[in-house]
Amino acid sequence: MREYYIRREGDEDASGPFDIDQISSLIEANKLDANAYFYDIESESWLTISSNEELMETLFPKKRKLTLRTQESEEEKKRLAEEEAAKAAAAKAEAKTEGQAESEAEGADTEPDDAEAAKATEAAAPEKPAEEPKKGKKKKGEPSDERQKLEVTKMLALAEGRADDPSGKSPREKQAAVAFFGLRFLTFFFIASILAMGYIEKDLVMTADAIAMAKSPYIVIAVIDLVITLTLLLQVTEVYPLLRFRAAVGAGLLTMLFYSSGDTLLLFSNLLLMGAIYFSSAIIKIRFLIACGITGVLGILGYVYAFFL
Repeated sequence: MREYYIRREGDEDASGPFDIDQISSLIEANKLDANAYFYDIESESWLTISSNEELMETLFPKKRKLTLRTQESEEEKKRLAEEEAAKAAAAKAEAKTEGQAESEAEGADTEPDDAEAAKATEAAAPEKPAEEPKKGKKKKGEPSDERQKLEVTKMLALAEGRADDPSGKSPREKQAAVAFFGLRFLTFFFIASILAMGYIEKDLVMTADAIAMAKSPYIVIAVIDLVITLTLLLQVTEVYPLLRFRAAVGAGLLTMLFYSSGDTLLLFSNLLLMGAIYFSSAIIKIRFLIACGITGVLGILGYVYAFFL
C-alpha cells in the first residue's frame, strides 16, 4: 500500500509516512483537511490533497444523493409483499394439515409403546447443567481496544510532530518556549555588554564630557546596546536581524581594538559573548540555546576576571 508524508498548512516539519487508512483516521479526528500537503514522489514536490482527484475520491468521497420514492411504487411493493406472504402461509398450513393426518393414522397402534419408551429414556438420561453463556473470544489477529487507542494516539502525535514523545508538547509549543528563554538570555547579555563597555571607559564617563564620549567606540557601542536592551524588554522580536548584525560588527571591531591594545583575555571574552548573542537570536532548539547561554556566561566571566581580578 502506498504511503505519504503529510505536512499541514503553516507547519515547517513533515510527518509520516502514513497509509490511506491512517490519513483517513486523522481526517476524522479533525487533524487534517483537504488543504494539507502531501509529498508527490512523481513530481518531487509538495501538493495539496485537494489538487489530487484520486486522493480526494478516497479520503473525501462524495455523498450519494437520496431520492424520495413515489407513493405508488411503495404501495405496489407493499401489495406484492402481502400477496407473497399470504401464499407462503397458505402453503405452510396445507402442508401441516397433511402431515398431521398421516402421523395420526400411522401412530395410532404404537402410541402406548412410544410413551413408555419416552418415559424410560427421560428417567435414564442425566440432568443437563444449565448452559453458561459463552464468553466472547477475540480473534487472534484482532487488536484490543487499548491497543487501538494507543495506535490512534501515536498517529495523532506523528501528525503533530511529537513522534518521540506522544504526550509531550507540539513543535510550536517547543519553539515558543525556546523563544521565551532566548529573549531573556539576549537581554542579560546586552546588559552585561553595556556594563563592560562603560567600565572600559569609566574615567571618561565620570567626566561627563559628551563630545569626548561620542568619540569613544566603546561608549557608542554601549549606547547602541542600551537601545537594543530597551526593545528586548518590550519583547520586540523583530529586531533579531539587527542583533545579529550588532554581534557581527562587535566581534570584528572590538576584536581589533582589544588586539591592538594587547588585551587577549578581553578579546576572547568578547568573541564568546558576541557568538552567544548571534546564535541565541537564530536557533530554535532548546539544547543549542542552553549551549549559547553557557558560552555567553563564560564570556561575561572573562570580562569580570579581566576587570576585577
